[in-house]
Amino acid sequence: MPGNTDSPDRLAAAHALDPLFAPASVAVLGASGDPLKIGGRPIKFLKSHGYAGTIHPVNPKGGEIQGLPALRSVGELPRGVDHAIVALPASAVLDAAAACAERGVRAMTIFSAGFAETGPEGAAMQARLSALARDSGMRIIGPNCMGVMNFRIGMIASFAFMVDLGLPRLGRTALVSQSGAFGGQALVMANRRGLPLGAWVTTGNECDVEMADCIAYFAGDDQTDVIMGYMEGCRSPGKLVAALALARERGKRVVMVKAGSSDVGKAAAQSHTGALAGNDRVYDSLFRQYGVYRADSIESFFDAAYAAGSGKRMPQGKVGVFTVSGGVGVLMADVAERQGLELAPLPQPAQDTLRALLPLAAVRNPVDGTAQIWSDMALFRRFVRTMLSEGRYEAVVFFLTAMPYSPPLQQPIIDIFTELRQEFPDLALVLSMLAPPALQDTLAERGYLVIDDASRAIEALAALHVLSQPSAGPVDRTKLPRLAHMAELTTGNEHAAKQALAQAGIPMLPERAVADPDEACRAARELGYPVVLKALSADIVHKSELGAVELGIADEAGLRAAWDAIAGRVAQAAPQARLDGMLLAPMAPPGVEMILGVQRDPVFGPVVMVGMGGIYAELLDDVALRIAPVDHDAARAMVRELKAFPLLDGARGRPRADLEALADAIVRLSVFAGVHADRLESIDINPLRVFEAGKGAAALDAVLLARAAREEETA
Repeated sequence: MPGNTDSPDRLAAAHALDPLFAPASVAVLGASGDPLKIGGRPIKFLKSHGYAGTIHPVNPKGGEIQGLPALRSVGELPRGVDHAIVALPASAVLDAAAACAERGVRAMTIFSAGFAETGPEGAAMQARLSALARDSGMRIIGPNCMGVMNFRIGMIASFAFMVDLGLPRLGRTALVSQSGAFGGQALVMANRRGLPLGAWVTTGNECDVEMADCIAYFAGDDQTDVIMGYMEGCRSPGKLVAALALARERGKRVVMVKAGSSDVGKAAAQSHTGALAGNDRVYDSLFRQYGVYRADSIESFFDAAYAAGSGKRMPQGKVGVFTVSGGVGVLMADVAERQGLELAPLPQPAQDTLRALLPLAAVRNPVDGTAQIWSDMALFRRFVRTMLSEGRYEAVVFFLTAMPYSPPLQQPIIDIFTELRQEFPDLALVLSMLAPPALQDTLAERGYLVIDDASRAIEALAALHVLSQPSAGPVDRTKLPRLAHMAELTTGNEHAAKQALAQAGIPMLPERAVADPDEACRAARELGYPVVLKALSADIVHKSELGAVELGIADEAGLRAAWDAIAGRVAQAAPQARLDGMLLAPMAPPGVEMILGVQRDPVFGPVVMVGMGGIYAELLDDVALRIAPVDHDAARAMVRELKAFPLLDGARGRPRADLEALADAIVRLSVFAGVHADRLESIDINPLRVFEAGKGAAALDAVLLARAAREEETA
């Protein structure tokens, strides 16, 4: 999708979920007068948390439920109720949902379990729910979910007992979880950690509304700045990509935990690419492309979202550390270095000022005021203010130990840090301390991030630094090369694979498929010695391991000897292999060997990969991936991500490789994969030799596996 031309449509689609999150009326099917029961809890929560809309309890007994008049059936509901909460046995859900659709109910939350998670019969019932949602336009979240909460309007459409433990402070962060159990835990954690939330939703079995739909909704919500997501899987990759694109476009910060993996390439046992692109690196790549911060633990998930909610930016990652403990300052510096943050020293004049104030202090960065600084709060004020005014930092962390528990220090701490926040409103300021909850709350309200653990404080700023970086966003498909769709795409030998890839513009050396030694000699005279000779067989993928390659053949005698040697080794090592003759090519000039590949991801389809090639492909495990297709900017970024990039960029006096030729090959391979996505299983180009700058590149070996052939092999 070029640019953001479809954003109005995506915003309109996102706002279609308004009846779920901001309903003017709510019906509760299976309503109970007992506030401890699943059908009673939503009514209790709606009433006690200030929901101002109309509540319609529905129960066959009628009467009064929790002080509200109850309706005996869905048929008694007024037409056009926004949101129905379903707390019924699974066997009654389909009829109730159909009745709601008939009455024009716009959205539905289904708590009931007993659907796809239970087996084929439940899956069939869930499929009928999906069809009902699709045909009627009524949006359904669940089944088997814990519900939806919009804290801004007191709309608590949930049975989670965690609500009784207290709700988080009201804020501009939304949390979306595919797991109800995690969603419940997250609600408690947000409350305990002081993470302000505006909305919370668990999506359950996702018969209709998916996690991606909810991300898109909050991306379009003007009252949401940060979106937290707990993801276990992705049902609709196109929706997820569009949702992340909308969030990026609208400046929303997305923090994600992704459990599990996409298991790329499990079926491609012979593919280097399949082995290298495994686990969930595809999600890493997707998140990087759209500026999503991926947390590696629940703790970092909450800390990153908390920091993101500050609204501060740290594009350079420059951090100052003030501490009253030299040892902890060293620990924080170590963490900062590992996280890629810069602890630049204070300018020398500022160091001189601080040293004059307190000769025993360490004044470089971290700045250690020592415990002595607590004896003079005026000195404390001058110390920290000098850091903020002279350090040119984007963020400063103050490690204050447990001293804020001291009653005589509490008001001076409030006064000092209130003044600093007012004077330096653009800085990200973090207080790492143990303090009474009231003091922590006061300083949090002043705009400080309060994180008791010093290492976590640094890691939260590292997340903020990542979230402050520019991201590539969607590929502009209008700038991609145009490739024709090949009428046939089949698994074949190396020569056939190269012929197909050459049509995509992948650079190749001239080569000849030859049937016997005489034909090989004629081809060698035409191409010029020295040459390389390889066995040509679709049954032999890794030829070097079988001794099916001879390099640097200088003359005809050597060529005939090489032919006999290869044929003998193949006959011994792989007697079942079908030989199609041999492949002869001139020796390639020196260069850096890379691997390019494509692997079909079970979720996202073709994924393109680049890494160090030759025999080091799997040994070094240094690769970069993107969902195909990619443009030239993305291809260049992939190459720069490699740890081995300095080898390509002229490190230690090496000639600089032709990076543009490498990027162009990545782009063309990715477009080829996209054009043939329906029939392609995997491609390995290993190696692609990249020559000196300006001299191009060439694919020296290639394997192409067509999807139909792979399905036949595994059937």
